Amino acid sequence: MESDQPPQAAMEAVTADLLHLGFLEIRFLTAPLLDAHSADALDRRRERANMIADLCHQLPGLLAPQRRDQLADGLRYLWRTATATKRQWLRSRWDHLNYDHRWLTEAATERPTPKGKTANADPPSPPIESGAN
Repeated sequence: MESDQPPQAAMEAVTADLLHLGFLEIRFLTAPLLDAHSADALDRRRERANMIADLCHQLPGLLAPQRRDQLADGLRYLWRTATATKRQWLRSRWDHLNYDHRWLTEAATERPTPKGKTANADPPSPPIESGAN
């Protein structure tokens, strides 16, 4: 466990709560619309429900007894690979749950590399070309 990482029990509890909130929101978003709502509103709701499902789909597996030791790494990967919209949703739900997510959200932003290691999220600088050949 890294020094700034919360206790395992706290990560497990907030992950279960995050799933609970995600399922509730998906249920709300997929409920039948009133006649007054447009087809565009239905499309927006479906897109949001799909976004939440995309964020949450790997979390149950990380709570499995044989994988719980990988939860912190799984949450880091989830955060690093999330779009700005997904990050906003995660932050807002963690804030709602009074979860101190700074160990994820304020950490240096990294992106996964093909070999599973991490690299700085900033793209490499372009090579400097000399004017004379």
